[in-house]
Amino acid sequence: MTSPAVRSSALPAATLLALITLVAGCSGPPPAEEPTGEAAERAWTIAVPDHALDRAVAHIYSLALNSRETPAVVEIHDGGVGALASALTGEEDPGYDMVLARTLPLVDQLEDDAADDGADDGAEGEADGVKPGPAAQELVDAAETHLPGAQLLEPSAAVLSNALVITSVTAELHEIDLSAEADDPAFAAACDELRIGIRQDLPDPEPLLEELYDCEPEEVTAGTEGELLQQVITAEIDAAIITDSHPGIREHALVALTDAEQAFGEEQYVPVVVPGIAEDMPDIVDEVARRLDDEAMVTLRQLIDGEDGLGPQEAAEYWLVEEDLVAEPEDWG
Repeated sequence: MTSPAVRSSALPAATLLALITLVAGCSGPPPAEEPTGEAAERAWTIAVPDHALDRAVAHIYSLALNSRETPAVVEIHDGGVGALASALTGEEDPGYDMVLARTLPLVDQLEDDAADDGADDGAEGEADGVKPGPAAQELVDAAETHLPGAQLLEPSAAVLSNALVITSVTAELHEIDLSAEADDPAFAAACDELRIGIRQDLPDPEPLLEELYDCEPEEVTAGTEGELLQQVITAEIDAAIITDSHPGIREHALVALTDAEQAFGEEQYVPVVVPGIAEDMPDIVDEVARRLDDEAMVTLRQLIDGEDGLGPQEAAEYWLVEEDLVAEPEDWG
């Protein structure tokens, strides 16, 4: 029997080169090209709020679909994700086919709308007292309940949650274990001396901290994540409650105490689509959801962070290329 090497060497050089080129072309990822002309007219439209990270994730889905010969474009839409997703269930065409949403604001808005419509009459009173925020799967289940005329695709592997961030100096001063969670007794013991900042879109933290962590801070302030992080670094405050995927945590070697009691809940990214197109989704959509893990969220935030950061679409393309899901564009050179 002739070995593969002998058989290959017996082929004409031109034929062998053509075969090598063909195999190399088949083994690499396909390019992600923006749809134009007729393809653009029949492209699926992904609606997303004007938020940099949300837009980056939406562009990941769009570019991945385009790479699999399923034309898609991203459009920024005003209004909450709850209203955007609800419009997919109506009789009128909303002008888009998919909504890229974070599950926490999605469910909050859907439940508020249901309460305004009287659908949740009688439910008040059951939620008295201080309770932890919802778990990721609870939010997915709730969204499916409120959107019977739409379909949720596989949510991102990343579970977005919050952490209490301190410096290593503060941890050492109060004898808090660097690998501890926020329910560490040393944190509770130190809490009444701490000035804590909280992300401004989170609920009132004081009842949650007191009930779930036996923590009554000396002072509580609110602000954006960027403001709070800077205040921790400059010792204007002692701790900040921000998303655990914030790139500044690693950049400044801060200590992130996990929200073990889920005081502020957790969420995921999820595409919401009309069932009519769900059946035509290529496998790349589920693959993207599996690859969008916690590390991916940190990477994306690093890419878009700061004045010199990439735009959401550029960051999405860079991530897809790094993940070997799409080919590197020819103009990258």
